[in-house]
Amino acid sequence: MSAPGSEPESAPAAAEQAPVRERCLTEATRLFAAHGVAGTSLSTVARAVGVRKPSLLYHFPSKDALRNAVIDEMLDRWREVIPRALTAAAGGKPRFEAIMGEVVRFFAQEPTRARLLTRECLDRPDEMRERLRRQLLPWVGLVTEAIELGQREGRVHEDLDPQAWLSEIVILAAGHFSMQTVSRAIAPLGDGAEAEDPEALAAWEARRTAELLRIAQISLFKPRPAPAAAPAAEEPPA
Repeated sequence: MSAPGSEPESAPAAAEQAPVRERCLTEATRLFAAHGVAGTSLSTVARAVGVRKPSLLYHFPSKDALRNAVIDEMLDRWREVIPRALTAAAGGKPRFEAIMGEVVRFFAQEPTRARLLTRECLDRPDEMRERLRRQLLPWVGLVTEAIELGQREGRVHEDLDPQAWLSEIVILAAGHFSMQTVSRAIAPLGDGAEAEDPEALAAWEARRTAELLRIAQISLFKPRPAPAAAPAAEEPPA
C-alpha cells in the first residue's frame, strides 16, 4: 500500500526498477503511439510512469522536449543495430538474415516504436524526413554497399535497385508491426475466445514475421540453381 500522500504506482513492478527518465521515455512512446502527441498530456505520462508531474518536468521541461527525446532515443537505437549486424555477420544470406533479424527484433521488442514512427511520419512529414535523413543515412550506405556487392557476385538480382529495395523493406517492416489491428482482423482465429488467446495470437504473429522475411529474401536473392539430375542408368542389353 502506498504511503499517505504518495503518488500511486501504476507501472509494472519490473519497469519501476528502471531509472525515472527511462520509464518516462517508455511510457511516452506507448502513449504517443496510441493517442498522438497532441492527444497525450504530460500529466497522463506522469501517471503512467507512477511519478508526479514535477518529477517528469525535471527530466523533460516540456512536452516538445519529451517528444524529441522519444524520437531521438528510438532512432539512436535503430542506428546502432544495423552496423552491429553488418560487422558481426559474414557476406550473403547470413548477413541478410542478421540485418533483417535486427530490424524485426527492433520493432518486435516494442511494437509501439513502429506505430509511433508511422504516426510521426504522417503527422510531421517534413521534420521526420530530415530527422531520418540525418540519423539513418550512414547505415543506409552500408546496407546498400552490401547489396551491390551481392549483385557483383551474382547472388542478388541484377535489376534490383538497392536503395529503393531498402526503402520498401523498412516501410514493410514498420507497417508489419504498426498495423497489427488490420492483420488481426483477417487472422484465422475466429470471433470467439480464440481471437483473444495469447498463444494463438503469438502463433499468428510468428507466421506473419516468417512471411515478411520470406518476401524480403526472395525479392533480394536469386533462386539457387536446381541440382543437376543424375544421368539415367543404361539398361543392360536384352
